[in-house]
Amino acid sequence: MNIFIMPSDSHDNQLRCESRCLPVYTDCGYIFNNVTVAPVREGGTLVQWSLGSRIRDTGEYLYSLQVGNAGVSDPEAWTTTETKAEAYFLIDPVRRLPGAYSFTHYRLKLETSEAVYYSSPIHTFGKLGYSDWRMYKAVIRAESIRLSSDDGTKGTLLKRKISGTKCHRCIDFGTGEVKDGNCPFCYGTGWLGGYYDPVPCFYININPAGSTIGHDVEMQGPVTETQTSGRAVAVPLLVSGDVWVHGESSERFRITQLKHLVEMRGIPVVYQLAMERIPFSDAVYSFSLK
Repeated sequence: MNIFIMPSDSHDNQLRCESRCLPVYTDCGYIFNNVTVAPVREGGTLVQWSLGSRIRDTGEYLYSLQVGNAGVSDPEAWTTTETKAEAYFLIDPVRRLPGAYSFTHYRLKLETSEAVYYSSPIHTFGKLGYSDWRMYKAVIRAESIRLSSDDGTKGTLLKRKISGTKCHRCIDFGTGEVKDGNCPFCYGTGWLGGYYDPVPCFYININPAGSTIGHDVEMQGPVTETQTSGRAVAVPLLVSGDVWVHGESSERFRITQLKHLVEMRGIPVVYQLAMERIPFSDAVYSFSLK
């Protein structure tokens, strides 16, 4: 997804990724990756993304979702529907598909202490055409109903932070490595806060777990490693390191692998997950679900 940038201070030596011949932008797609537009069962539209690893701005990240009907860069063509700090998805609560074709476009705005970034406009169908988007919507709905009513186990998703404010307690600023996997401030992620706000009612069709006994040198004794797998809808988008909390037992599982079980034109629809049970001694158990 192409990005254009408006620096906070308009000095000539600062990076600019906007073309003077709008709406043609140069490629600065390292900011937002995998931008996906998805329907919400209760109505409205969810826009989700992953943040590129090359962005190095410090401080708080403030995201806004903007909607418009023209898909041009003119600020007057856009209205902000939701703003949130340290987010990975935003929701437009309004239904905007009254007919067979919609003119609705979305774009993302990211404000940091160093610059303001705008994504290029993306249609409500995302990367899909209208017929593909309708099929995508039907598959998401059918899979969500099946998981929530029959085959799935209810739980809570903890999305791991991959950007934001680095943890000053446990990060080695020479190597960037996390020195304390049980840090009470970043929970071993390296980013202050560790995880985004919990996502409730995240269903997984979880398979019975299998256990293996290994030997941990630091613990100086045998440890039990429990591996399991499951199936989940790709809303929101997941990454390795995300944590799922079992709704009944409160056990926490770390996602270690993701396979696109169903995808449409490169957009994941249904995941096959590999997960490992997290030991109760892990700091992630102290992360509040409220």
